Amino acid sequence: MLATIKRYLIIYGLFVKFSIMSQMEYRVNFFISAGVQLAHICTKLTYIVVLYSTGVVINGFTPDEMTIMIGTYTALSGVFVSFFLINFDSLSGHIQRGTLDTYIVKPISLQFIATLRHVDLAFAAVSVVAGGAMVAVGWSRAQVPLTPPNVLGFLGFIFWGIFLTYSVFLIPNIICFWTTASSGVSALVGQLWDFNNMPMTIYDGVIKVLGTFVIPVFLITNMGGLFVLKKLSPGMIAWSVLAPVVFFAISRILWTRGMKRYVSVSG
Repeated sequence: MLATIKRYLIIYGLFVKFSIMSQMEYRVNFFISAGVQLAHICTKLTYIVVLYSTGVVINGFTPDEMTIMIGTYTALSGVFVSFFLINFDSLSGHIQRGTLDTYIVKPISLQFIATLRHVDLAFAAVSVVAGGAMVAVGWSRAQVPLTPPNVLGFLGFIFWGIFLTYSVFLIPNIICFWTTASSGVSALVGQLWDFNNMPMTIYDGVIKVLGTFVIPVFLITNMGGLFVLKKLSPGMIAWSVLAPVVFFAISRILWTRGMKRYVSVSG
C-alpha cells in the first residue's frame, strides 16, 4: 500500500511539473490569471476593512477572529480552483468527445488521472500567499497561542478539508455519466462554496444543516479556524474527521457505477 501511495505521489508530482511547464510557455496567461485572482482577493479584503473600521462582533467573532476565517477561505479557494475545479469542469467534455478513452488505457486509476491531471498554479499561488498572510495577522492579533497542538490541529483540518473538497465537488460532476452535462448541478453546488466566506456559526436552520451534513462545504474551510479559536464541539470534530471518508466512498461508488454506463467512442 505504501509503495502504491508513493507511486501515485510521484505521478502527481509529474502532473504538476508538466502543468507548470505548459503554463510557462504562455507566461502572459499565467500572470493574467494571477492578476485576476489578486483582484478577486482585493474585493475580499473590503470585508476585513469594514470589520475593522466598525469593530463589529458577528455572532461572537471579533474582527481578528473573522480575519482568520476569511484568510482560510481565501487560501483554500485558490487550491479548489487550481487543483480541482479545472479538472472537474472538463469531465463532461471528456465524456462527450470520447477523450476519456485516452485515459482508460493508462496503467493507473482512471479516476485519478481524469480528475487530477491538470493544475493551474496561478490561482493557488496568489490565494495561498494572501490567505496565509490574513491568517497570520488574525492569529497574532487575536492572541491565539502558537502551540504545537494549535498549529498541527489547524493544518490537519486544512489538509482534511482539501480531501473533502475533492469528493464533495466531484460528486455532482459524476452525474454527467448519466446526463452528459452536469453544469447546472455543479454550478449550484459551486455557489455553496461562497457561503464559507463567513463562519458557519452565523447561519441558522436549513442552510447550516445543508452545508454541514448534506453538502458539507462548511467543514472545508471552517474547522481549522474554529478549532484554534476553541469554538468547535467534540461532535463536530468527530463529524469533520469522518465526513471526508464517507464522501470519498460515495464518490468512488458513483464513479464506478458511472463508468459502467460509459460507452467508448472506439467501441
